Amino acid sequence: MHKLILTLSLLALAGLLASLAFNAEDNLVSWSLLAKVEIRQGLFGDKETIFDPAIKSLEQKDIRLAGFMFPLQSGEKVRRFILSAKQPTCATCMPGGAEEMVLVNSQQPVKVSTDRMQVKGRFKIAQEMGLLYRLDSNTQH
Repeated sequence: MHKLILTLSLLALAGLLASLAFNAEDNLVSWSLLAKVEIRQGLFGDKETIFDPAIKSLEQKDIRLAGFMFPLQSGEKVRRFILSAKQPTCATCMPGGAEEMVLVNSQQPVKVSTDRMQVKGRFKIAQEMGLLYRLDSNTQH
């Protein structure tokens, strides 16, 4: 009986380790992680942005992020767009807060789509255009 339990435990552990290795290799970052940010009002009216250490650890690393495209240019293909956790509900409405959107600069033109997509690129904490994050991408999935 003990051998059966030990064998089953080892098989379960091997499966768990395999799934962890797959997720680490995939580098798919969750939006819930990117939401771990706090914006505080400073003494002189300025704002201070405090990022979770796990977000800071992504700085300048290649990651994958899944979301919905909000084009910033017109055309069938674009190089600059916002990737959002939520699907846009209208052509002129932003789909969420700053922690739910990432500015994507792509070297290759990306076909405009309303479908959920994955984008791979170099992650940067970059407060521009009212957003908190940027992804410099050379491939799109």
